[in-house]
Amino acid sequence: MTEITTQAKTAVVYHSGYGHTARMASAVAEGAGAALVAIDAEGNIAEDAWATLARADAILFGSPTYMGGPSWQFKKFADA
Repeated sequence: MTEITTQAKTAVVYHSGYGHTARMASAVAEGAGAALVAIDAEGNIAEDAWATLARADAILFGSPTYMGGPSWQFKKFADA
């Protein structure tokens, strides 16, 4: 699930294991008028999403926590 708007100056990039973080990310993106970029189950984002992140003035991050740290999918994205 990736929604990208071309005029957004803010982006919300997130990984959601069970849907809770996705709901929060959607609410934040809606309130901020931001593009919403989902990290998939393999820790990747869509190729055109990288351009959205490059254009953004601000990027908000969301991830579930497992044993006190972010999901491995989010870590993989952050390393990329």
